Amino acid sequence: MRILSFFFPIFFSTIVSIVAEPVTISADSIVFLSKNWTFTTNETTHPIEVGKGLSLQGFLPPVHGVYETNFFYKPSHKPLGIYLDRVQEVDTLIVNGTILGQTGKATTDGLYLPNWYYKRLYYIPNDVLKENTNNNLKIEVHFRNQTFQGGLFRRIPVMGNYDKLNEFILREDGRDFCFIMLFFGIGAYQIFSILLKRQAKTNFYLLLSTLFFVMWRLPLLNISYTYTSFPFFFWLKVFFTSQTLLPVSIFLFSYSLFKNKLYLKERLMVIFLIFIAFLQTWNIELPTRIFLLRIWEITLLLVVFYILRVVIRAAREKRTEAYFLSIGFVCICIGATFDIIIDVTTGKNIYLTQYGFLILMILSGVAISYQNAKNENELSILTKDLELRVRERTLELREKNNDLEQDLFFASQLQSYLLPKNHPNTQGIRIHTTYLPMRQVGGDLYDWVEVNENKLILLIADVAGHGVPAAFVSSMVKVQFRESTKSIHSPKLILEHMNEALTSLVSRYFITACCALVDTKENSIIFSTAGHPNPIIFNKIKKSFQFMNMKGPIIGWKESFTFVEWKHQIQKGDRYFFFTDGVTEARAENKLFGEAKILDLLEKGKDKDIKALSQEIVVQITKYSDAELKDDVTFFFVDIL
Repeated sequence: MRILSFFFPIFFSTIVSIVAEPVTISADSIVFLSKNWTFTTNETTHPIEVGKGLSLQGFLPPVHGVYETNFFYKPSHKPLGIYLDRVQEVDTLIVNGTILGQTGKATTDGLYLPNWYYKRLYYIPNDVLKENTNNNLKIEVHFRNQTFQGGLFRRIPVMGNYDKLNEFILREDGRDFCFIMLFFGIGAYQIFSILLKRQAKTNFYLLLSTLFFVMWRLPLLNISYTYTSFPFFFWLKVFFTSQTLLPVSIFLFSYSLFKNKLYLKERLMVIFLIFIAFLQTWNIELPTRIFLLRIWEITLLLVVFYILRVVIRAAREKRTEAYFLSIGFVCICIGATFDIIIDVTTGKNIYLTQYGFLILMILSGVAISYQNAKNENELSILTKDLELRVRERTLELREKNNDLEQDLFFASQLQSYLLPKNHPNTQGIRIHTTYLPMRQVGGDLYDWVEVNENKLILLIADVAGHGVPAAFVSSMVKVQFRESTKSIHSPKLILEHMNEALTSLVSRYFITACCALVDTKENSIIFSTAGHPNPIIFNKIKKSFQFMNMKGPIIGWKESFTFVEWKHQIQKGDRYFFFTDGVTEARAENKLFGEAKILDLLEKGKDKDIKALSQEIVVQITKYSDAELKDDVTFFFVDIL
């Protein structure tokens, strides 16, 4: 029996070679070489089927063998070629003993470089062909990868006109290229949507899905090898990395579309798949790469489960977007099922899944557009409702604003009543005041109390802040000033009494103040300050202006503060200028009006009447501030007559 089993294949192949007639080949047409093939390995020849994997015919890897057949060549002036489609291993074409082409490389020292994706189209020159007789055709293959079918299995070899065979490949590439361009179009639409910020997160994940799909299919295009210099292993990394990341982006897109939260288990799954994709970018051995692929396929079931759960939940909520995605996922499942069955049984994956992905991408874009339209419709309704509410609220605010304006007007009138109107009757002095609140009411204050016909107590104060609160505090300052001067005539003691009374009442509103006692009988003026800007003195005899050099703590900070007094002799022609910081700190483009400008105005107006000079100062401050005061402005002149 062993002798029969050894000689039977040789005997069978000899009978076949004698009985079967070689197929006639001409460059004028295209012919399928489907019969009369043998396969020789380990010096043993066996009949073999092309278009069917070696592993399915009992030849398990590693296998090194030679496909062989004969053909009758009918001469023609056109180029001749042979198309083998993709061979998942290393192959070499030999015609009449002459090597005409090779894809991949396998050497005796262990070097093995296959190219799974390249479509084998070999040119057969006339000088190696025997005209009008039989020719020998051999295809040497190295079959080492245990996960594939091996050998000539994807297509029956086709022989004939080289140009027509090349056109056939170009048509296949063109079809796949157009398919890829459809995904580019979907991706471009998502880019515009992202720029318009219409569901940018969802559009971004859909864009990633289209890009990963394109990069997954790009290695299968013959033009990727023809017009680029990237090696096989580069495209291998691109293929497996993109394939691994594609379901991740679709998963994130689904969760983003339906605004589902990613919990810990979903996050861990995404991280795990990204880690597998990262490993696929390494220079790892082919068995390891395939092992990672198998792990990915198992994890893919979990991805599908989570996506379907999200879609089913959305469908139960009667969300139309869920029905769109359901159709897409059904198409993918159908395509993937047929692909798996065909791949397992024949190894001839025809990639029906990609058509399911195309349908899913298109329907995903439709789902986003539908959701945008629904959101815009809801937004339009909300906008109309909001406009109505805004109109109603505007009327309410207008009424309240009118009430507030009336209250502020009343407050400003009341505050103006608190400021002294009549000129004091004190002999030997003349006073002119100016008060410009930043708003209708302010926190600045000036006041005086006549002790007798020769003595006058002056006060100028500035409450921190603006508006009604500051105005309210300033009224309290006036009350305390008037209360203090009933029994106290010393500026120092007046400020101390005011500080003690006001600190517990207005702790949040610090107050600066300057108090002075003018005595025209004794020809003296006594000052005391509470952190207020120092007054400016003009001595008519000396013809010079100078700031008083005084210091003191502010009112409202600490009850136990004590203050200091300064005495200054007055004479006829002297002029005193008291002011708040709103005068020197008037602003324009972050630049202050400053003390120098005040001194300059006072110098130029030293011979002017204090009323005219006050008006000039107001004009210059207002002009400098672009007619918009940044603080309350208060000042007054005291001329010694």
